[in-house]
Amino acid sequence: MKLYVDRGGQKQAIDLAKNMVASYFNSNQKQKAVLEIYEDKLNRSQRQNKLWWKWMLVIGNFIGHSQNQMSLILQQEFLGEEAFTSKTTGEEITQIRSTKSLRVDEMKELLEQVDFWAGDLGIKLPHPEDLYWQKKGAVCDYSDGEVK
Repeated sequence: MKLYVDRGGQKQAIDLAKNMVASYFNSNQKQKAVLEIYEDKLNRSQRQNKLWWKWMLVIGNFIGHSQNQMSLILQQEFLGEEAFTSKTTGEEITQIRSTKSLRVDEMKELLEQVDFWAGDLGIKLPHPEDLYWQKKGAVCDYSDGEVK
């Protein structure tokens, strides 16, 4: 079991950790457990990237675009374009800015912007905490933008 904690969520995390420990010992006969706290060094290419592509699928299904098309559309909308000069031809080339170049905090901001944008269109996007409810048996189907 993992618990991700932000500095502002310490009190809630303590309560959740107590519940996780109790649940662990109540669900099996083990006599020991290890709690480990370390700095979250996961970068955009892991959790945030996975969430991005899940959202692109949900939004694309709702609007009628492929996952890749939706990603390009929203990257252009929220990140814009960047220009560089070709070293072989000297020609200026413009391309849509990629999420690959974003720092963790920048990707967080992009995800928040997309979440609000999708909400304005009536699209309900899945969030990591939804996985908890799915594991408890709730059905969270976002294929058409609605929770079922």
